[in-house]
Amino acid sequence: MTRLLIFTDLDGTLLDHHTYSFKAAQSALLSLKTFSIPCIINTSKTFSELLSLRKDLNHQDPFIVENGSAIYIPKNLALTIDEPLEDCGEYWLKAFGPKRDRLIELTNDKQDDYTFKRFSDMTWQELMSITGLSEENAKQAMQREFTEPMLWTDSNLALTAFRDYLQQFDVQIQKGGRFSHLMGKHCDKANAMLWLKEVYETQSDEAITTMALGDGENDVGMLSRADIPVVIRSPVHAPPEIPNRSDAWLSDAYGPEGWAQAINLMLTKQGIL
Repeated sequence: MTRLLIFTDLDGTLLDHHTYSFKAAQSALLSLKTFSIPCIINTSKTFSELLSLRKDLNHQDPFIVENGSAIYIPKNLALTIDEPLEDCGEYWLKAFGPKRDRLIELTNDKQDDYTFKRFSDMTWQELMSITGLSEENAKQAMQREFTEPMLWTDSNLALTAFRDYLQQFDVQIQKGGRFSHLMGKHCDKANAMLWLKEVYETQSDEAITTMALGDGENDVGMLSRADIPVVIRSPVHAPPEIPNRSDAWLSDAYGPEGWAQAINLMLTKQGIL
């Protein structure tokens, strides 16, 4: 027997790209809960954003924030972890990179060389205008701890040069759906996924099978390292290519509808549904 672990992106995957609704996926989410299959959020969103969203989703599993920069593990899950973790009230925190202040400091003097605007340069009103988020959600999105998103409006060639400059500080740039994200070199959705997979492996006599679902370039690492990679179609960009994974699934439908189709297909293949 194997135990299934689901790792999912949010924007454009479980959440509709335009409306942020997950209504089309509610039945599939309930199936996962019914069969005690952990559904681990793996997103560019912040801890602050996820507090309210997890309530809406009735989500009780661990969650990975800011593109793999940190993992929050609910203490009531009683997972045994053999390394020191930061105590954050109801959660244990595993961090993989530097704090946000350091990322801002390193890029302060580069705005004369490149054309970009970081979250720290924006008002919450500007972020609302760009993303369509509500006032509350825009303010939550700006409460970052480990990453600094930026709206990159320069060329791809300039982005490569900026990446090269930041490498000396162990800082990388990951491209997401709307924003590019400054973060520590070792912050990665795949690293966080594999770290959690190991945690679950120590708790179980069964082998762990990971299924990852995502729609953007910043999901490629996670998808390429998952046992079952699922690319969710986007209404606004082409599906990302997953290197050396000809076995990757591609959903027929967009966003949460495609997400639900993939989950239901997997549960059927596993003989669960």
